[in-house]
Amino acid sequence: MRCVAVDSSTSVTDQVAAVGVSVSPGAQFDFLDTGNGTLPVGTVFTVINNTSADPIAGTFSNLPDGATFTSNSNTYQVNYAGGDGNDLTLTVVP
Repeated sequence: MRCVAVDSSTSVTDQVAAVGVSVSPGAQFDFLDTGNGTLPVGTVFTVINNTSADPIAGTFSNLPDGATFTSNSNTYQVNYAGGDGNDLTLTVVP
């Protein structure tokens, strides 16, 4: 399990950088918002910075590509091809 913490009051998040990323089958993504702010739509958090040219292999079982989830007053959309094309990003959406 990978826990990512975002502070919506300051727009700060955890980030993992790795050369090549493979998500094990059944792995779960745990998200925690430690703040209480409403982020501007379009705010992007890169939670996995994949420094390899290869795409992320696999997805978290509870975080499919393109899905949205809400935490506190913010809704995020998941993208496994975000950032420079191979990072896991969460984008604030309406």
